[in-house]
Amino acid sequence: MSKTQGAIQNICDKLSEEFQRAVPLRPELIKRGKKNSENEIKSSSEAALKKFYETAFQERQRHGLGVIGRARVAFGLQQRLLQAGYPPPLVKQVLFAMLATVFVGGKR
Repeated sequence: MSKTQGAIQNICDKLSEEFQRAVPLRPELIKRGKKNSENEIKSSSEAALKKFYETAFQERQRHGLGVIGRARVAFGLQQRLLQAGYPPPLVKQVLFAMLATVFVGGKR
């Protein structure tokens, strides 16, 4: 059981780091002396989130997470993101999307 808990913790840490890279709390709005447009911010955020979801899927597959393991990862990730200072509505939305698209069902 402790081996599984260690793996869950590692997955949560990895996904938390990936999310924080994808959606920084303080995004750099200035790029080469000019502000990024809303479209640029939106497209870069969507690409970064897609990479985050792909990482989540790979971790699920690599570790063979069952339903309980997936739930533990989601809960652990939720706790890490809230502690990092992300607003609860954002965390809820991201976790729901991750659960619905990556963690539900068997194989892709």
